[in-house]
Amino acid sequence: MRIAVVDDESVFRRQITEEIASLYGREDVSCFHYSDGEEIIRSFENGFELDAVFLDIEMRSVEGMAAARRIREFNKDILIVFMTSHTEMAMDGYEVQAFRFLGKPVEREKLRQTLQDLEKKLKVDEKIVLVKDGEQIVNSVSALIYVEASNNSCRFVFTRQQIELRMKFKEACALVDKCSQDFYKCHRSYYINLGHVKKMAATEVTMDNGQVLPVARSASAEAKQKLFEYVRRTGR
Repeated sequence: MRIAVVDDESVFRRQITEEIASLYGREDVSCFHYSDGEEIIRSFENGFELDAVFLDIEMRSVEGMAAARRIREFNKDILIVFMTSHTEMAMDGYEVQAFRFLGKPVEREKLRQTLQDLEKKLKVDEKIVLVKDGEQIVNSVSALIYVEASNNSCRFVFTRQQIELRMKFKEACALVDKCSQDFYKCHRSYYINLGHVKKMAATEVTMDNGQVLPVARSASAEAKQKLFEYVRRTGR
């Protein structure tokens, strides 16, 4: 696993790196140090690849949330772990799909659990198999943004492609449910991935691909509750 540790305090960078190495094993993880947001952004501009970023929110140069927005321009899938003494900012991190928030000083047990969850996320990404014209099309279910019902067909909208199949909406939802518990039926025609929600209002939800979808008034309160539960469960 390749992890970036971004913090403007060198002592803290060394400390968190030592903790990661002792918990995870030096042979299985490589840590790369960055003193501010500008440094890691330049690294992404040069094509450097990482699996995860441990990012301090409060830095003297480019602060963590701004750096995370830039990182998302280069890589929509990289796992971002924010480190901050202000845990009330957790909902702000949802905008950039933060994987987890760790309070500073970082507790060893919480860091250990975060590393375990990172490994599971990186190595075990459930697949969804769709059959179209006799061919099997395999995608990560985490890349599925939403399913839309249209007459007797359903459209599966992924981050990189869209697939339309002749099937009932109920069947499509059941297929997704076999792979993930992170979807919610916000409208009679839309089954959304809570992991791709950027903003939710009373009657509409904005997904991270920019698409604005309707939310049924009868589902509005429950939709917000499901989103809250998802954020609490995943730390995003």
